[in-house]
This record gives sequence, C-alpha cells and structure tokens, in this order.
Amino acid sequence: MIDQTIALFRYQLLGIINLRILLLLCGLLSVAFLGSRFIAELAILNSDTIALAVVADFLRYSLILLLIISVCHQVSQDYELTQFDRLLAMPVARWQYVLAQFMVLLVFALTLMLPVFLLMLLLGNLQLASYWSLATLIEMLLVGQFALLAIISLEKLPVAVIFTIAIYLLAKLTPLIALILTQSSHFYEEEKGFQLAQTLFDAIQYVLPGFNAFAQNDVLFEAADKVSLLSTQLLTVVVYSGFIQFVILIDFYRKELGRA
Repeated sequence: MIDQTIALFRYQLLGIINLRILLLLCGLLSVAFLGSRFIAELAILNSDTIALAVVADFLRYSLILLLIISVCHQVSQDYELTQFDRLLAMPVARWQYVLAQFMVLLVFALTLMLPVFLLMLLLGNLQLASYWSLATLIEMLLVGQFALLAIISLEKLPVAVIFTIAIYLLAKLTPLIALILTQSSHFYEEEKGFQLAQTLFDAIQYVLPGFNAFAQNDVLFEAADKVSLLSTQLLTVVVYSGFIQFVILIDFYRKELGRA
C-alpha cells in the first residue's frame, strides 16, 4: 500500500515539476534580484530593507500564484484526460491519491522555496531568510490545499483558480474588512443590510484562516519573536490542513469516478 502511494506520488510529481516551471522560477528570481537593485538605488533611507521587503512580497505572491495554477492544472488534467478511470481501475484507493497529491504539494513548495531562501540570504541575513522562507512555505502549503479542494470539488481549472485566489485574498484582507466594518458601524448600525453583511462576515471569519496564518511583513522592518510567529502560524495551518483534507476526502469519495 505504501509502495503504491509512493509510485503514484512519483508519477504525479513528474507532471508538476518540469523544465518550464524551473525556467519560470529562474525568471522570477532574476526579475526579483534586478528589481531589488533598482529599488535600493531609488530609496533614500533603509534602502536595503525596503528592497528586501519588496522582493519578499513579490516572490511570495508570484510563487503562490504559480503554485495555485500548477496544482489546479495537474488535477484538472486528470479529469480531462480521464486519468482517474485508469488510476482507480488499479488497486489504488482514493485516499492514496489525496495523500500523493499532498506529498507532491509539499515537495513542489520546497522546490519553489529553496532558491528563494538563497536569494533572501544574498540580500539580507540568515535569520530573515530563514524566517521568511519557512513562513512562506507554510503559507504555500495552506493555499495549495485550498487549491486542491477547489479543483477536486469544482473540476474546472479557471473556476478553481479564481475561487482559490478569492479565498486567499479574502483571508489576507480580513483585518482590513473588519476595521472598515467597525469604523462604519455607528453610521449604519440601524441598517438591516449592514447588519446582515456584518453577520455574514463574522461567520466567514470562523471558516477562513486568520491573518496569523501568513508570513508577517513587519518582521522585515522591526525585531520580533520569529519563533513564536512561526509556531502560531504552523499551529493554525496544521488545524486547517486536517479540516481541508477531511473535506477533500469526503468530496472525492462521493464522486462517481472509475470503478471505485
């Protein structure tokens, strides 16, 4: 059973890590490095710190977008090419496919983050490079699992990508939305539409991961307890990972695929 899962993992890994992805990754790193030098020349104060922060966020969002598209594309190909019919005709359980996909996600995220760590180390220091790489890796694992859930449930590549990006942006903007609602409450507290919107947003907050599930930009500008931040982020992602994997399995087992 373990051998089957490993074999499926290797097969799926070859479909997501290829020369095109590696070339695109090299291109992103080159743009980030050249951009950091340009920004450092323009900045008057704290030029290196500002350049490092811009590079960190550029790579974070670029790689997360690349991860979402790659993960969704791979699973969508299994739907379109009827790979599931062939896979599930073999003695492979559906949970093994989900486990193999998670292993692929983990290796793919590590592959994307290793050169980022080296670039951050070149532009900054070991402590900042280690924190940002690990924090972004954990963030990518969380978003990647949302992408898996979206593509397995929705089956269509564009819809799954848009849904995952929307969930990611909503989770990231939760503190800003909460601030807007709080500051506006005394103007619209008697409006039923506003009350309904606030109730819906409060309910959404219980489902979406909090802002502490993501890498914190403040660490790049001021001293902070990086171990504590990473521990909180890791705990949040572990809890959400268990929930997401459970939902993925339920949704995957209810689908009529192959002979499973």
